[in-house]
Amino acid sequence: MAFSKSADLRILQALAAFMPGRVLSSFVGPDADNFNPPFGIECTERVLRAKVRNHSLGYRQSREHQWNRRRDDSKRKYDDRRHSSYTSAHERKISAFVNGLLAQKHTADPETPYVDDVASYLRIEDAMSDIRPLFRSWHNNRLPYEYVSELEGSIAASTVTTFRVLALDLQPPQQWTGVVGFVSVNALFEAAAPVLPMSSWTLESHPTVTCQERKPLLKSGPLLSSFVESLEQIIGHRRSERRYLADLEGSLRALQDTYQGSDVVDSSIRPAHVYVTYNLFCERQVRELYEIIESRLRAHVATSALTVVHHWPRISPMLLLEQLSRKQRLLRSHEWRKCLVGYGLALTAMQRARRLLDLAERPLELEAELRNVGHQNWSALEYPDSLLIEIEGGILIREEQEGIAVEMRNGRETHNVTMQMNMGDGKSSVIAPIVAADLADTLQLVRMIVAKGQSKQMAHTLIARLGGLVDRRIYYMPVSRSLRFTKDEVPIVAELLQECMAEGGVLLVQPEHILSFQLMVADNAIDGTTDTAKTLLSVLRFLDDYARDIVDECDENFSTRFELVYTMGTQRTIEFSPDRWIVLHQFLDVVNEIMPSIQSESPQSIKIGPRSPGIFPGCRIQRQDAGTLLIGRIADHICRFGLEGFPIARQPPKVRKAACHYMVETEVNDSIMENLEAGGFLNGAIYQQLLLLRGLLAGGILVFALSRKRWRVSYGRANRLPPTRLAVPYRARDTPTQRSEFSHPDVGILLTTLCYYYDGLNNDDLLLALNHLMESDRGDIEYQSWVREVQVLLSVLRHLQGINLKDELQCASELFSYLRYVKKVVDYFLSHIVFPKEIKEFPTKLSTSGWDIGKTKKRILSGFSGTCDSRHLLPSAVKHLDLPRQQHTNALVLEYLLQPQNSVHMMDRSEVRDEISDAEHALNTVLKLERPTQVILDVGAQILELSNLDFAGEWLRRTTDIKKAAVVYLNDCDEICVVDRRGRTDLLHTSPFNARLEACLVFLDDAHTRGIDLKLPRDYRAAVILGPHVTKDRLVQACMRMRQLGKGQTLAFCVPDEVRLEMEEMMAAVPNTSLGVEEILKWAIMETQSDIRRSTPLWAVQGRRFLTHEKIWGKAIKSCDTSEDVSLMSELLEDEARSMKIRYGIDRSSNDASHLDRSKSPAMKAIATRCAEFEGLSFRSSSLHEEQERELSPEIEQERQIQRAPPAAAEKHQVHPDLSIFVETGVINLKSTAYFPAFQALDDSSIAQDFDLSQLDCAKQMFVTSDFARTVRKDGVCYQSDAFQRPVQWILTGLSSDSTIVASLLLISPYEANLLYRTMKCENKTSLHVYKPRTNAAYRALDDLSFYSVPCRPSQVSIPRSLALQLDLFAGQLYLSSYSDYMELCSFLGLYTGSVSDAMAKSGWIVAPDGFINRDGEGRIGGESGLTKSPVSLARSLLSKIRRDGRSIAGTHMGSLLNGQLLRELEFRIG
Repeated sequence: MAFSKSADLRILQALAAFMPGRVLSSFVGPDADNFNPPFGIECTERVLRAKVRNHSLGYRQSREHQWNRRRDDSKRKYDDRRHSSYTSAHERKISAFVNGLLAQKHTADPETPYVDDVASYLRIEDAMSDIRPLFRSWHNNRLPYEYVSELEGSIAASTVTTFRVLALDLQPPQQWTGVVGFVSVNALFEAAAPVLPMSSWTLESHPTVTCQERKPLLKSGPLLSSFVESLEQIIGHRRSERRYLADLEGSLRALQDTYQGSDVVDSSIRPAHVYVTYNLFCERQVRELYEIIESRLRAHVATSALTVVHHWPRISPMLLLEQLSRKQRLLRSHEWRKCLVGYGLALTAMQRARRLLDLAERPLELEAELRNVGHQNWSALEYPDSLLIEIEGGILIREEQEGIAVEMRNGRETHNVTMQMNMGDGKSSVIAPIVAADLADTLQLVRMIVAKGQSKQMAHTLIARLGGLVDRRIYYMPVSRSLRFTKDEVPIVAELLQECMAEGGVLLVQPEHILSFQLMVADNAIDGTTDTAKTLLSVLRFLDDYARDIVDECDENFSTRFELVYTMGTQRTIEFSPDRWIVLHQFLDVVNEIMPSIQSESPQSIKIGPRSPGIFPGCRIQRQDAGTLLIGRIADHICRFGLEGFPIARQPPKVRKAACHYMVETEVNDSIMENLEAGGFLNGAIYQQLLLLRGLLAGGILVFALSRKRWRVSYGRANRLPPTRLAVPYRARDTPTQRSEFSHPDVGILLTTLCYYYDGLNNDDLLLALNHLMESDRGDIEYQSWVREVQVLLSVLRHLQGINLKDELQCASELFSYLRYVKKVVDYFLSHIVFPKEIKEFPTKLSTSGWDIGKTKKRILSGFSGTCDSRHLLPSAVKHLDLPRQQHTNALVLEYLLQPQNSVHMMDRSEVRDEISDAEHALNTVLKLERPTQVILDVGAQILELSNLDFAGEWLRRTTDIKKAAVVYLNDCDEICVVDRRGRTDLLHTSPFNARLEACLVFLDDAHTRGIDLKLPRDYRAAVILGPHVTKDRLVQACMRMRQLGKGQTLAFCVPDEVRLEMEEMMAAVPNTSLGVEEILKWAIMETQSDIRRSTPLWAVQGRRFLTHEKIWGKAIKSCDTSEDVSLMSELLEDEARSMKIRYGIDRSSNDASHLDRSKSPAMKAIATRCAEFEGLSFRSSSLHEEQERELSPEIEQERQIQRAPPAAAEKHQVHPDLSIFVETGVINLKSTAYFPAFQALDDSSIAQDFDLSQLDCAKQMFVTSDFARTVRKDGVCYQSDAFQRPVQWILTGLSSDSTIVASLLLISPYEANLLYRTMKCENKTSLHVYKPRTNAAYRALDDLSFYSVPCRPSQVSIPRSLALQLDLFAGQLYLSSYSDYMELCSFLGLYTGSVSDAMAKSGWIVAPDGFINRDGEGRIGGESGLTKSPVSLARSLLSKIRRDGRSIAGTHMGSLLNGQLLRELEFRIG
């Protein structure tokens, strides 16, 4: 060590000091059982406190938990008082105990500290047993520390003697030359490549084979010509529709050209022995070529210096083919590459020969194989990766596949392009891998973009195709907002991307991953983490510069319904909540009431499920006339009777007509608005409710939900993370999207409500609702409304007090099953548990869409799809490329469907019993078909009542074909499974049925009629079950699951009643037309046009937003290296929370495309031009169809220290002498300061700011004492008495002279009542009464003051009803005793109790929306009440805000009255 160049002599000196004989050798080391230095040498308070806390006695074991409840304690106050006392005492005891331990921190065995009464909060012995080992460990760790400290002191005091190190002359070792121990692969291929014999290995050129006659592919002309001619009769005259027709005609012409030239292809069928001979020839050729190559390699080893080495690579076909992979072929000479490619071509010829031999007995499949000669339009030497993919996959790239691949590879187009190719022609399995392998050349980053549903399948395909001989790695980058990158982590992502590019790998991503990474940049910039934002921005610039994108299924990945949103800001309650959903639930009551009349008038236009009292039935609008009729009837009903909180019933006819017009018409003239303003409907909460009703009716939300959306098909509940109780979009039957939400709040509220109506509440939901109800002060009243319509409920369970929620068995069997679907129960659950928590909004958002994926970058984007119907909804930077060889694809598919072997069958439900489900009806229809059906394609999602497995099992049980032993279906995990006759299920690829599909039936639900590829026998027939809103794209995708359609396989279309009605309506202009396959295709094409038309406004909105944001992103990326980049990101923020006025108000400027055309941007003008082709688009409805993938910001827990105001000081009680005088005389002295009018006690409350309370005390009959009114001392100028108003309990009544009629009321405090109680027994002029306002309809009112009186008189004291009602109003009573009381109270408040007629309106009557008489026939304000201003707002605040601490009064008599509803006499008889 001493002779090392980097030796530290100080360390050597320290080591030498321990030598025998030195001073330090006498030191004795520490003696302990063990040491744990990382644990530390001294105890810490944090560790001790944690250990002690682990042995705390719980709250329920404390003595505070046993404290008695005070009489004035509510349950919450009682629990809070006990828990806070326990927490405070518990913390004090722990602190004292820990301090006692810290005082002994240098001991190895601490004693138990003494703390008074600590045993009530801690298990002391357990705590000390846990703590003593810690002290022992700290003590042991301190011993080495003290030992080293002593050594350090001794060494510092020692004398150091220096000495000189002798120099050594060292000679370097002699050079030794090693011997090569093995032969590398590179050394092996240093040999000269052999020249392979030039032979043709195709069957067509084999000299031993003579071809028979040639025959054309197709025998007859297209059937599509007549179809296109008939389509012209029903298609509209909009430019978009005519263009669609022109595109179809162009595809037809291309198909006709294909027919005319189809006979030039040699697809001759030869005798079987020819294929045997050809197979033997190919096998011999492969063996000969391999032997030539192997002999050359072995000869090279034998003749070179490598002879002495006996370890070289094993020569095999795999080794030879591996040399064609990207990494290896760069090391090989051109001659070797040419040689190995020749060997690979021989292998592909041998594989084809074996396939031909296997297909010799299947002529149709053999013909298809003969047609594909292979390697006709591409060179294997130029694209060796494609050759390896062929060899490893046992395939032969077809000419049309290479044609698409060439366009995608070469990028001759200067813009992003998509292309169409027929379903089943190998887009994902062949074209995508060969294009990705060629483009991944280390100079660009290849990204394979696939939708979430196809991601797993594409990953398996790429790994199988590229992960073997091709030797390419598949990379992933699953980015979401939950990944919170730091500045140091972002470079790791950049390195991964650069590695993927350098290694020639393929990055497999989903659209949301790309968009989320982009939004992450802006998110970090706006949140203030600018360093991270800049680093992310540099990675984003790298992607824009080097990414070369391949998009599979462009129509899905560029869908207008997809958006990715980052919510920004603090979550808040949505506008007009909770009334927003309360009004909706009332609105649905009206819908439920009106629907039967619509059905009776037009039974085929609307479908209503079985009706039961109190339950909202399933409903679907099947024709537009029913929707129009329903909207009109609902608006008329609301304007006649009103809704709670929407007081329109009293208004004159012109105001009601104006409101009705405003609710149902999208365009409203100025006179309508003037009438509404005159009626007071354009201000406050009434205006918000009117806007909501307008959105539901004129905005199309109701019709959209009942016609365009189907439960369990388009929406439903989902069990997903993050969890949500709201309805979410479905992509197919029972297949919820993973993260999408409905972006329109009212659409989400309505669909969630319908979802719970149809699905019912589960036991957990009902338990939550009942627990919440039991804590409510209106629990009994609400529960009675729940069970009113339930006739079979046990009598004990008809009262809330009779329910024992701990008896789960009784609740589940005798209660929950009857309440599960009751509308009022569902409404309560949604209003109190679901919506208050789930319906929230954020102030702003960051959003992206498919436009951001299809933007113009340095490298183009290439994509493909099986259909081209959505070509006009692609981002403007993406162009659809019609290749000449593929232009006929659209017409060819329709030609397959129009074949005469395909048939149509009606699913008529009129002859079927109502109790038979749709699923059973569909199965019965299939089983009754004339020709046997082996495949069911439920593209219309008609089979809802049974799961895939249940339906498969039922079909297998009922089929009469004994040869069928199993049914193929897809499970909930999207796995292809099979179930046999014994009910056993297995994955298809591991089942013996995988090789015996001819023994299987096949059922594909609508979620899996796209992207599933099964090689079914050519004689199979499929039943295609249609459904509403099936577009041509979906229909064609489903039908083409039959890969041999038109070549033996056939279809039977099953048409349900709803679709049949739509077809008959469509064909009404063409008389004497029977429904056939042509009509089905016409209907699907018209549905496609409707879908494109609905999606275009949303496409335009997304495009306009993208063009605006693109400029901001461009500036940010260009200034990536400056300090200005992140400041631009705040401009990307958009308003997430939109007011109801913006959504539903009158805004004529935003309802057409003219605002787009006014832009100077060419791109914006192009969007406007596209929109103009659809003529009359409504941009208001675009948000109804919008679905968003929202990524919420991760919640951060924050501790806030709140300095609350000190408690108010109680006022001292004082009894004024004038009170005793009133007790003796019963006469009120108006000049006395002992009391004053009752309503003036509210002068210092928040509700008195806008109303003169003296107007309510004009009769001067009801007073309060000063002691009653003063409860706390006023402190500061901001004092408000809302929280300190005394409840009315004790009342003194003064009688009129010589009568038992009460002349005046004096409300006193309990203190005054206690003092006067004894003296009152002898008084004749006054009485003392106990009073409580009626807040529960189950109890009688006490306002007659007869419940308890002092003194007890033989004759009953009579109180005028007008005075009693004033008392009830002041005290906060919620229920009236009779209809006459209702009329009397309305008269006192100046409210009109009827509807204003035309005659009254002409005489000058004006009634406000809340019912207040602004002017009667005599010109008086407030009628006979004398009030000059409406007291409704004051009374509502008094009853809700002051008397009920802010709780709702909805559903009570006073709540309905103050919300403008007209009460009927029947309501008081009910109670």
